[in-house]
Amino acid sequence: MDELGDRNGYLELSSHPIRFEPVSKVTNVFFDDTSKEVLSVRAGGTLGVVVRGVGRDHTFRMEDRGTISSLKFSPDHTVLAVQRNKNSVELLSYNDGEIGPGCVQECRAKGANLLGFIWTNNDDLVLVTNSGVEFYQTIPQVAKDRVAVRHIRSYNIPCSWFVWSTECCLLLLCIGAAPTTSTLQPFTFKPGQSNKLAKFEVEVSSGSSTHSQGVTLGERDVCVGVIYGAVSICVLRHPSTPTIAAHLDVYSQNKDGVFRRSHICRLELTGRFAVNIVDSLIIVHHQASKTSLLFDIQLGGEVSGGVTSVYPITVPRSVQPFSLEEPSAVPSTTAQPILVPCELYAPTWVVFQPDIVIDARLGCMWHLQLRLDCLAKVMEDKSQLVDSLLRRKQAKPLVLSVVREAVETGQLGALAQIFDKINAAYRQHLNSILQSQMGESVSAPASSTTAPEIKGVVIEQADIYSSVLAPLMEEAEKGETRLKEGGEGAIPPSVSSKLVVGVVIEYIRSLGAVGVTVQHFLYELVINALVRSRQFYQLHQLLQYHVLADSKPLACLLLSLVSVYSAGKQLSLDMLCRLNTAHDEIIEVLLSQHQVIPALRYARSVGLAETVSARKFLEAAMICGDSDVFYSTFNFFGLRNAKLRGSSAFAKGEHCDMYVEHFKKLFGEIPDYTIQQT
Repeated sequence: MDELGDRNGYLELSSHPIRFEPVSKVTNVFFDDTSKEVLSVRAGGTLGVVVRGVGRDHTFRMEDRGTISSLKFSPDHTVLAVQRNKNSVELLSYNDGEIGPGCVQECRAKGANLLGFIWTNNDDLVLVTNSGVEFYQTIPQVAKDRVAVRHIRSYNIPCSWFVWSTECCLLLLCIGAAPTTSTLQPFTFKPGQSNKLAKFEVEVSSGSSTHSQGVTLGERDVCVGVIYGAVSICVLRHPSTPTIAAHLDVYSQNKDGVFRRSHICRLELTGRFAVNIVDSLIIVHHQASKTSLLFDIQLGGEVSGGVTSVYPITVPRSVQPFSLEEPSAVPSTTAQPILVPCELYAPTWVVFQPDIVIDARLGCMWHLQLRLDCLAKVMEDKSQLVDSLLRRKQAKPLVLSVVREAVETGQLGALAQIFDKINAAYRQHLNSILQSQMGESVSAPASSTTAPEIKGVVIEQADIYSSVLAPLMEEAEKGETRLKEGGEGAIPPSVSSKLVVGVVIEYIRSLGAVGVTVQHFLYELVINALVRSRQFYQLHQLLQYHVLADSKPLACLLLSLVSVYSAGKQLSLDMLCRLNTAHDEIIEVLLSQHQVIPALRYARSVGLAETVSARKFLEAAMICGDSDVFYSTFNFFGLRNAKLRGSSAFAKGEHCDMYVEHFKKLFGEIPDYTIQQT
């Protein structure tokens, strides 16, 4: 690992960065954190303003009316706001690359200095001054290509700096400072509305109060993002002395909309840091060591006073190397582009939420991306790895590969915990589906700033079967066949069918522990494997102690194996009896085994004697070749006819003529069952 990156790093820069004109004496570069675009202003706009972003690339010109300190488009790109001085913003209409007339909106507070401005919606503009917050709304154009502004509300709060989060629609003001703490005031915004939340204090130093003098909190030490569906504020606490490491405090919003410190990320480092939040993972970049630390607050840690201390989920590593393509000096159709390695963690790097990295000197804007496959290789605790992967987007193939690797490498001790974590998430997913079907939902309090919850992956039974269990069983069977054919010199397979059966049983146990019904194909895999290896005793134990739960498909499978597992017949009948919903199936099984009289007795015991098909029983009695059985069966249905219809004859719809003729052939005339009934 060096300044050019770590090829095994679990972070990478997007392969196709947004390229823009670098900062120079002529060009100033601005980042619009609402639209995630870079605006390059050349010569105050007279030589052009180039806008670059994902899916957007356009250029326009504007008059040079003084030094620009900030400029941002409204989200719908119809108004361009430009700040040139300390007390006003110029609002210019914009249409397809053309700048139109506008207006100037000055700060309402006299003598106030404008710290900055933000667009909270297409028509909503907020000015943040050292005297507070001013909320405005741009009105639909009252004249051609003009902009009008209406004041909505102001908050008079002294402020030293602010942080804005587009993802959370949250504005955070620093409204006061003490020797060891700073006070932050949050606001939330909706179209045409603003809401002032409860202020809270944050600690500014990781040292004791006696050594905290001179440590101040700046806007670059604070970021706002969404972590597992909750709006969270991350605050860097720098050390008051060189011997103390820095911390990152996480303030989460509770049900009442109040921010409380919930986690402390132990950085164990000092120096300059920057923070991104990607897929609910907190990523802390450390410039001095040129590495990044990953924190997953859901993995838990040491709890003290209601605050959880968490540590990096693995060792710090650098971002993977990145090279920029530069065109060849001599144009040629065959010339290969020149790859120039980029310096990572450069002093010119600036990060924005949630995943933006900008190098103004190089003229590049990247999106920071996770390499979960590399992360999986370095995390030794596979149970903790799966716990984290289950909360990540697009991680299903990787989770399944970790499970398979745990089986192949014999990490059976961790497998039970892995299955439990997988199935706990599976159960939660099934519960959410059930709630949605029942029309139930949990609504957040009106005062709470909500954000869409980041959903992780769901590993269903079919996924485990098709990606792990079935392939491993097939591999085990092939290996055992080769071993049998190869004799004494053959090498035993790395995975045996006995091992796979044990894994399936463990998976079934885990499913049962969270109340999930086991799918039939898992039972079928176990039974077929045990029968194939002639482990009948083990199969009998699993059935006897109900490790394999009763079901009609399972009983039918046992019946199909009667030729190689004779006990399967009785086991299947016992199972069907326990179900108490499989009377027809039990009768069918008995008839298929030519046990006609027991089938009649069972039908009578469960109250089906008057509804079962006479033809089905008579056919089975005739096929069995026992005249006594046929006589008894015919006699049973003759008596039933006399009781139900007052006649011994079968109804035409029963199609029993051939059996009547067969009776006459064997025994002569048919008795009058009506007399017997009387």
